[in-house]
Amino acid sequence: MTDSAPVTEKTRILVVDDAADTRLLLNLRLQREGYEVFTASSGAEALDVIQKEGLPHLVLLDIMMPGMDGFAVATELRRMGDISIIFLSALSDSDTKVEGLNRFAEDYVTKPFDFSELSARIRRILLRVATDHNADPEQVVDERLRVNFAQQYAILDDEQITLTPTENRLLHILFNNRGRVLSPGFLLAKAWDPVRRGTVESLWVHMRRLRSKIEPDADNPRYVVTVRGQGYCLPQRIQTLNGDEATI
Repeated sequence: MTDSAPVTEKTRILVVDDAADTRLLLNLRLQREGYEVFTASSGAEALDVIQKEGLPHLVLLDIMMPGMDGFAVATELRRMGDISIIFLSALSDSDTKVEGLNRFAEDYVTKPFDFSELSARIRRILLRVATDHNADPEQVVDERLRVNFAQQYAILDDEQITLTPTENRLLHILFNNRGRVLSPGFLLAKAWDPVRRGTVESLWVHMRRLRSKIEPDADNPRYVVTVRGQGYCLPQRIQTLNGDEATI
């Protein structure tokens, strides 16, 4: 591990590739750099790993795999949350690269690859994304609200509530950026497929539906807070039911 990009023990990378030698190489080299690494030989196995272990910070994802290809896996990952993806593929044609980068991925690396270059790209992406994900699949917001982003549900006062993919993704983005005011443009760019762009009106609808599911009082929200003229925020400090403040 280089001195320029320290990695915490919580930084988790999922490697999805049907080639055993690629999985073994990346597993060994990434662990040596200080990452916690999970591997999967297929798309279905990758989704099973996430269901059990929670969302990773980053996924290294092959495209040509039996069963679910990399694009299909990436589509499922987008349903779960704001997960960074690097495609790692032998496909080098421009159309595939453009589709992958425009719709799903932070980066695209062509096989065969140089590990030192890949490592630099990983560090660059991780510096831009939140690094405080909890390894527990169930994330605690406060004393009454917990969320399992991988399985797309919330636990509200011990009652399980199903979230739609868009609601789940919006809440995951807010959770990863808690304390920050996120503009409608930022949320639309992150939560919607660039090919099927959302609108401000559709964002309003989904935020209203999300509030109706997780807020004690949807008209006076404490989780999905509107900052007039700026956007939305999940506060760092949330007013509890007894009037105290809880830090998340």
